Amino acid sequence: MDYVNWTGSANIKFGYAPTTSATADKVKPLPPVGASASYDKTTGKAKLGWTKNNEMDLAGYRVYRRLKGAAFGSTPLATTTSTSYTDTPPASGEVYYYEVRAHDRAGNVSAGSADQAVVSADRTAPAVPTGLSSAAESNGLRVRWSAVDGAASYRVYRAATAQGTYTLVGSTGQVSYTDTSAAEDVSYSYRVTALDTAGNESARSAAVSGTRRDLTPPSAVSGVTVVPTEYGFAVSWDANPTPDLASYVVRRGELWGDDDEKMCSLYPGYYVSADTTSYAYTTVPDGEESCFIVDAVDDAGNSAFQWTGEAQIVTATEFDMTPSVATPDGSPLRLEASAAEGAEGNRLTWSGLAAGEEGSSAPALGFRVYRWNPATAAYEKIHEAPAGAFEYLDTGARRGTTSYYWVTGVNSDGTETLPAGDWAVTAPAA
Repeated sequence: MDYVNWTGSANIKFGYAPTTSATADKVKPLPPVGASASYDKTTGKAKLGWTKNNEMDLAGYRVYRRLKGAAFGSTPLATTTSTSYTDTPPASGEVYYYEVRAHDRAGNVSAGSADQAVVSADRTAPAVPTGLSSAAESNGLRVRWSAVDGAASYRVYRAATAQGTYTLVGSTGQVSYTDTSAAEDVSYSYRVTALDTAGNESARSAAVSGTRRDLTPPSAVSGVTVVPTEYGFAVSWDANPTPDLASYVVRRGELWGDDDEKMCSLYPGYYVSADTTSYAYTTVPDGEESCFIVDAVDDAGNSAFQWTGEAQIVTATEFDMTPSVATPDGSPLRLEASAAEGAEGNRLTWSGLAAGEEGSSAPALGFRVYRWNPATAAYEKIHEAPAGAFEYLDTGARRGTTSYYWVTGVNSDGTETLPAGDWAVTAPAA
């Protein structure tokens, strides 16, 4: 508007109203400038600010937020007529970007301001661990679980029962933990939490129970002595101090190798109760050299020798109780001697030369039983059995020795057949 004062005075009024209809106004506002953002880790709030736009038809501002690596959405985070806005982004420890767009009354929206970044405080805990299991190991009770995304470490809690009070027993950066403080043969329940680098701790997992098996072997048996006897060997040892000792195992073996380096090849053993320290090992004493160990076994089945492979090895040479008179071949009889288990004596049974017995050419008129006497170096008759007899109990045999026997058949002319022989070894009477 121009004004020229040629004559008189001018009294002019002037007014202006912007056109705000969408059909008339097609011009977008300018992008907001001076944008800034700050973040308070204590409150977890992001404060945004920008300079006021100068458009006369300005209606307000729209605030947008996006996660780093993502795009801004079509829906604004907030709409305001102010030049500031306070937001509370997710406390995930991630980077968030903000921008502001101006919009006018005709609905035109400006381009976005320069993006403003903030890093939120990480107050989001990892997921709860799953897949818990437990297993007994030699040094404790191991608890395992599946890895949790974003977890930097784990905490393991223990209680006496699944519903009991849990206390922290350990932390680890692995997906398993061995509770070395767990007592053997005691059941425990465990729950696990995950922690991220910011120290956020997840809720506790479901409970898993486990029992640390007794995997501690007894101490080795000491003081083993082996003495040759007429029945084999008398083995003795020192009492083992293991509290849960269940039994001893006496094992004999053969010596292999040369004189400089011999190895003891062990036979299966004989179990002896934990309240004894001796064992009468019966075997035919025929002058062989043997080796022995005594093993200790606890009530969980742990063996000192099987765990360590070490034991006190004792060697001893048998007495040679073999009769100096050999039993000839060719007897028509077959003899079997069984050792006495009580006061009934050694049991002798024979076959052959019985009436109607298959393979017998002629039945015997009777049978004679002989026992070897080392003092006289001869087989001495101890029993005369009638025809048809097939058994004899030698109650006169001494316990704790080896008894050698012959049985002959008596022919019709009074002569005897060739003898059949066998032996019986008895331990000393208990």
